[in-house]
Amino acid sequence: MSDEPPRPQRVRRSSYRRLSLPPGRSTLRGICASPGVAVGNVTIFDRRSVPIPRRAIGNGEVDGEVQRLMSALATSRRELEEARDAIDPTAGAEHRLVLEAHLLMHRDELFVGAAVEGIRSGINAEWAVRRAIEAIVRRLMNAREPYLQDRARDVEQVGEHVLRVLTGVGFQLPVIDRPTILVASDLSPAETARLPRDRVLALVTDLGTATSHTAILARALGIPAVVGVDGVTRALTPGCVVVVDALRGEIVVEPDEDTQHRAEERARRYRHFTGRLRDREGTSGQTRDGVRVEVLANVELEVEVDEAHAQRAEGIGLYRTEFLYLEDELPSEEIQTEIYARVASRFGPRPVTLRTFDLGADKMPLLGTTPLGAGRAPNPALGLRGLRLSLACPDLFRVQLRAMMRAAAVAPLRVMFPMVCTLEDLRAARAMVASAQAELEREGIPYRAVPLGAMIEVPSAVVLADALARECDFFSVGTNDLAQYTLAVDRQNPRLSHIARPLEPAVLRLLDLTFRASRDASIPISICGDLASHPIAIPVLLGLGYRCLSMSASEIPLAREILDRVDLVTCEEVARACLGCGTGTEVERVVVEALSPVLAEVWDEQGIEIAISPAR
Repeated sequence: MSDEPPRPQRVRRSSYRRLSLPPGRSTLRGICASPGVAVGNVTIFDRRSVPIPRRAIGNGEVDGEVQRLMSALATSRRELEEARDAIDPTAGAEHRLVLEAHLLMHRDELFVGAAVEGIRSGINAEWAVRRAIEAIVRRLMNAREPYLQDRARDVEQVGEHVLRVLTGVGFQLPVIDRPTILVASDLSPAETARLPRDRVLALVTDLGTATSHTAILARALGIPAVVGVDGVTRALTPGCVVVVDALRGEIVVEPDEDTQHRAEERARRYRHFTGRLRDREGTSGQTRDGVRVEVLANVELEVEVDEAHAQRAEGIGLYRTEFLYLEDELPSEEIQTEIYARVASRFGPRPVTLRTFDLGADKMPLLGTTPLGAGRAPNPALGLRGLRLSLACPDLFRVQLRAMMRAAAVAPLRVMFPMVCTLEDLRAARAMVASAQAELEREGIPYRAVPLGAMIEVPSAVVLADALARECDFFSVGTNDLAQYTLAVDRQNPRLSHIARPLEPAVLRLLDLTFRASRDASIPISICGDLASHPIAIPVLLGLGYRCLSMSASEIPLAREILDRVDLVTCEEVARACLGCGTGTEVERVVVEALSPVLAEVWDEQGIEIAISPAR
């Protein structure tokens, strides 16, 4: 151990810092989900907030307002009943119970009676409902029993549902016709994908983590984003000016002139740095000592293919097909064939890897009555998701496999199965492929057999990696899920995201085992999780042996810059030291101490801050 004083340790820019908005403070903190800095006016999209018209009514309007209330209650009740009936009776017991409780509240005399009484006292239905809800919530929050306090949110949700029916306020995104900073309670992947990227300067959400799919999409679209800012939709007002510093994870509310000027300068500097990386000639995709490393693009939507081209991606390492399933209708075989063939053709002859739909957990379509609706479960992260959901929906899976093999007849591509957990799962998926091939053969439809790979993202797949490798054509490691399942933390939970650090030694040792299995079986392996573009992690991955990294296209220039600055000998020494570490903090210290001389500038420009973390 060095006798020098403990050095400050650099921390990942996405380290979670708990948000608070104490009175008099104007800075909120959250999780950096997509890098960048922006200044602008705020647009609020809060599903939980309904604007309430308040007006006094005359005696002649009372019966009409009571009738409006009763009609709204009936409509709200019917919608909840439809939602309840769409839930799988065996998998969704907890959800059904919640909805049953909400339905009971629609008939609760305390609630309905108080609202009617409010109308009869001379106020309109919306105001009466809001007042009744607030009164009940106050009582519940004053109760000593935690159970009753927890019910306050249920009462609020029922009230919001009734108010949305009364006011006619839907759940659609606001119209964004000018540059703005969108502040939302949360966004679904489909909503994020629909954002007008040229008018959304930045994105801030109450919920989410750096590895949530809202964050992944924001990075793919190049929109600066800070997520997990609990309560931000309630803390801000529409039109107010904020600074979104998605390098530091800060939201500065109503900044003074000096703060705003410095933020704009910081935004300009970041754009210049990233622009310099993009324009730089001579980024070779190899280390300083000449070791070749493939840099591929992760693609969520077809429109991102242009960006992948612009960043000189050497292929598509991960094309996420599940977003085709998040629309209002399931994609047909013909539509899928066209899309896959177009993507493969536009990138050919460079490699294109399609991942079969990875639905479940936080990615479920709005198709509750379809077979995919069965994926909803009380604990979806451990429920039907990934390949096991595909196998549970064989008709949908077969359609997708047929489309992929038909597209392969147009341009070469590979197919990868998500979250393979067992050898039986892999064999079942391969059997589905063989069956689909036989169908196409019988029908005389052109197709081409495709290489089949497995995503390694759960510990069981790592343990079985040698067996899986013997029956796979290639591996790809998904480090986001691998960290989640190895460390037993929900990556969607912002309170736990600081634990789900992929640089934990346990995760690194699994990466080492997986690489060794692929090497022994002589099959290619890539890495496509958040770690692949992590400015501190890339040297460790190189040292472990990985030579193919796949990431959002916008992150490719930075990755190449890092490759240009490091040499393999040092990376291998660092990786060996990291495998011997006991904590993620120790891992970060090893990397920082060894590579600061060549990477400090890059880390600094990425907003990776220096925090006091003495060696122990």
